[in-house]
Amino acid sequence: MKNLTRHRKIIFENMKSRMDHPTAKMVYDSARNLTDKLSFATVYNSLEYLVEAGLIKKLDINSESARYDAMLENHAHLICKSCGRVKDYASKDFINLFKVDNFHFHSDDISITIRGTCTDCKDSISTH
Repeated sequence: MKNLTRHRKIIFENMKSRMDHPTAKMVYDSARNLTDKLSFATVYNSLEYLVEAGLIKKLDINSESARYDAMLENHAHLICKSCGRVKDYASKDFINLFKVDNFHFHSDDISITIRGTCTDCKDSISTH
């Protein structure tokens, strides 16, 4: 496995500072001014490297573009069908439903997606 290059470190730090589950383009837009010669391809390839290295996750949420998450602890994702915002939902009670003892199965990863409408969108819909 290759070492973290300067660009990969910048992208990883960018990911760790975010809670918006960005696309590669979102990371590129926020990181391109932090270093010289940062191309979109470098950002995309670095994100894929970070996923393979287990440092971030690539979300399986059926969006137009791949979304990434630096929170590695098991948690659910709440996805607004109206604006597309992705929020984290971490609850020990929620995650405990999927303990190994309940299913006689060892899980490596738990991915839970809940789709609906966020409060902001629901409020704007009800005011129109």
